[in-house]
Amino acid sequence: MLDSATGDFKESQIGFFGGSFTAIEKDRMVSLLETANEYIKKGTATDIRISTRPDCINDEILNLLAKYNVKNIELGIQSTDNLVLEACERGHTADQSFTAAKLVVEKGFVFGGQMMIGLPKSTLESEIQTAKDIVAMGAKEARIYPTVVFEGTKLYDMAQKGEYTPLDLEDAVNRTAKCYKIFLDAGVKVLRIGLHASENLAKAPMGANHPSMGELVKSYVYTDIIAEMAGNCRDKILTVKIRKEDISKLRGYNSAAINRLKALTRATDIEIIPCVLPEFQPLIEVRSF
Repeated sequence: MLDSATGDFKESQIGFFGGSFTAIEKDRMVSLLETANEYIKKGTATDIRISTRPDCINDEILNLLAKYNVKNIELGIQSTDNLVLEACERGHTADQSFTAAKLVVEKGFVFGGQMMIGLPKSTLESEIQTAKDIVAMGAKEARIYPTVVFEGTKLYDMAQKGEYTPLDLEDAVNRTAKCYKIFLDAGVKVLRIGLHASENLAKAPMGANHPSMGELVKSYVYTDIIAEMAGNCRDKILTVKIRKEDISKLRGYNSAAINRLKALTRATDIEIIPCVLPEFQPLIEVRSF
């Protein structure tokens, strides 16, 4: 975090992502950790975050990570449905995810669970269960990645052969939103929804490919929350007080979210008023003309 008064970094975390950190050669891993710790000793970084596979975690590895100031461990769980894991040839089972998460939490690390939407053999029900399982594992953080298909991958070949059908954007947003709401209700911080725009998304010809996936999902969740609060507002005006920075989410691209809210509530008109409120905690008022 940049201190605006001094221009110095007061808090910053070093992250090792882009692969399974604990699966690399041990000497290389230790070398990277030692280098990162030099910044921690200087006070320019506070601690370390890593991501890895559930089957690449054990007591010995966790003790080593603790020694080098690793604080956050994210596990690429993807699904807790073994049919999905087998279809994707993930190389680990759901039981291994549960065991790894238990070890991470017991050792005092901040556990984060990564999951995917729309994998082969995956269903909305199995994805909802995966989100619930990640919460039950003790996660404090999560990431949700709707599946994007790149050329040159096995998923691409499967799609070309008709063995796999990627989700379209609408289905991906719907299914992701339902999982996001599970994390939201459980107090699990969702660090990211969808791939980062810099991750060569332009080269992904299939799947739920959108640079603002997070905004689309949050718009969907906002409308569901408000619709549930409001109930049937037929022939009435629905006033929604919401954080100023979240107004764009409630309106949605081309007013899609606000139109959906009108359809769900049957409100004749919807007024949006900026207000100082926590995220996802809107206030509503329903009145007649």
